[in-house]
Amino acid sequence: MFRAGKPAVVGEPDTPQTIAEVAQEKGAVLLRRGVDWQYHVSDSGWQFRDAQGELTHLPLPQVPQPNAATALAALRASGLAISEQALRDGIANAMLPGRFQVVSDSPRLILDVAHNPHAAAYLAERLKMQPATGRTLAVIGMLHDKDIAGTLACLSDVVDCWYCAPLEGPRGATAEQLVEHLRDGAVYATVAQAWHAAMADACPQDTVLVCGSFHTVAHVMEEMDAGRTGGE
Repeated sequence: MFRAGKPAVVGEPDTPQTIAEVAQEKGAVLLRRGVDWQYHVSDSGWQFRDAQGELTHLPLPQVPQPNAATALAALRASGLAISEQALRDGIANAMLPGRFQVVSDSPRLILDVAHNPHAAAYLAERLKMQPATGRTLAVIGMLHDKDIAGTLACLSDVVDCWYCAPLEGPRGATAEQLVEHLRDGAVYATVAQAWHAAMADACPQDTVLVCGSFHTVAHVMEEMDAGRTGGE
């Protein structure tokens, strides 16, 4: 949304020339990543710098790092009176359900709606950063109009066992279609069955990952809700 005299924050690493042209045409104040603001990530935290100065030793976010940095750039450009401590607390505590959502430990259960190669590559990097001594068991269900091969290839190095399930509807891929792109994988009739099987096979030190689609994560969330309701 470009408005004359108002800041327009761009989080893409290389701002397309067409965006710069439209911003100039509208008279917006373009704030580009890598030009007007930038950030650097280390193992223990990250730093952010813009025209207002530098913030150091920021907590690593639970949301994708580029999203957190872009949100911080927007807040700093907004003119709102926000304390530095409030910014730090927001970065540390902000989370999105279904985006690397750690539900439980022993075994660790992670829900992530990653359904394309870009999201899957980010998910793989996050998994590599997690302290893990056991295996990663992945419950996967996808839509057939997504890049199944590319998505699964991004996760292949971090997943030890695959639990493949179909998604309903005309866009849903079958479990057999998923297995075609894997060296090995087990086929289940539903996402719920695949998830229960993975949880039963998992040791306390393992990680059970649910991914591939919003629908896949939603099915497991519903199954967990049903289990909690049934236990009350």
